[in-house]
Amino acid sequence: MRSSRKYTGVAAVATSWTVLLTAAALTRFNLLGDRPLSYMGTQPRSAVLFGVGLAVPAVLLIAFHGYVRARYPVGKGFSTVMLAGLAGQMVAAFVPIGGDLTASRIHTTCALGLGASLPLLMWRFAAGQQPGSWRRLAYALFWADTAACVLGLSGALPAPVAEIVPGAIFHVWIFTVTFAGAAAGSPPVASTPRAATAPFVQPPLELVSVAALNPGDNDTRD
Repeated sequence: MRSSRKYTGVAAVATSWTVLLTAAALTRFNLLGDRPLSYMGTQPRSAVLFGVGLAVPAVLLIAFHGYVRARYPVGKGFSTVMLAGLAGQMVAAFVPIGGDLTASRIHTTCALGLGASLPLLMWRFAAGQQPGSWRRLAYALFWADTAACVLGLSGALPAPVAEIVPGAIFHVWIFTVTFAGAAAGSPPVASTPRAATAPFVQPPLELVSVAALNPGDNDTRD
């Protein structure tokens, strides 16, 4: 089951980039302009495609979350943040920004929540890893995404780029978690050593040997 979910994150990344580039081509959207990416969800030629491009990756990433939970040591905070962000993505997929004022506010709030969830979930993931090179790599990706979010909020980048860069770093995180975890030395959850209980379940080998050599010592006498 875990192996069947392993590549759902990669599928989500491929879907997101395919839809983004296709929708931008259909609408001649300027990726270096002033309008946010959500603008493509208001255009007749790309509205349905844009919604699909949000909803399908969200479903795939929910499955990928299950893989991460089974493969890596992560806590409830990781799951809470990631699933909340994906819920916001699903809402944003079906509530376009170009509707009435209430719909626009809902879409914007969900989009901001999704953006904030990316560095937070990467932080909670990194915090749960064992000390070593893998944990340092996980924290490096968290700090890179945090810096990208801060830079985007500062207004120093065009609106589409401010959305794309943090998302792209998150996609790098997905590929890293999918392919580089084992190579970096992060053990699967199932192989994490448990507390040593053998002395309380099985007597020491020396005592077993003595008992076998002296069976008469264990007889009960009248």
